[in-house]
Amino acid sequence: MLQGHLGVLMAYMLPDCQVYLVENKEESLLKASSRLESLDLHNVTMYQCNLDYFRGTFNVGVCLHACGSATDMVLKLCLDSNASFVICPCCYGSIQKTHILCYPQSQHFETAGITYKEFLTLGHAADQTELNTALEEQGRLCMNLVDTDRAQLARELGYDVTLCSLKPLSCTPKNNLLFGTLNK
Repeated sequence: MLQGHLGVLMAYMLPDCQVYLVENKEESLLKASSRLESLDLHNVTMYQCNLDYFRGTFNVGVCLHACGSATDMVLKLCLDSNASFVICPCCYGSIQKTHILCYPQSQHFETAGITYKEFLTLGHAADQTELNTALEEQGRLCMNLVDTDRAQLARELGYDVTLCSLKPLSCTPKNNLLFGTLNK
């Protein structure tokens, strides 16, 4: 959550919910803290750490435009915590293997024979989604494929998942939205 914009809004709109802001940049947390103070909000706990070090418990994970692999770190944390999720990814071309992530993520895509290198190519092509450009349709298709891999991973772990787009499409070039809930 860049500078906690979404988290501050959620804390304001949902005063009975406890909101955790997880951010590794001190400057972003200082800005969020200032906004929380000016709004007199007390239902937020801030953590300065990389996402894979966060150990809190939560019911719903939310991220807006977490860059590249950060989207998948949020998804992984939600899946590992059996939490519902609402994720709006971005920066598909920044996806890369880490010590906790590999691509493709789903068995479905892996069984289809998609290699890591091919998946990175999909990610780079997915960043070409600016409206009314020659590559928009191709970019949107690749964006949907990357997010379908994410959705399929969650489905393989027992989640109901919906992949849709924010409306209007012009609100942001990276306008896919994934939301999922664990089947009980």
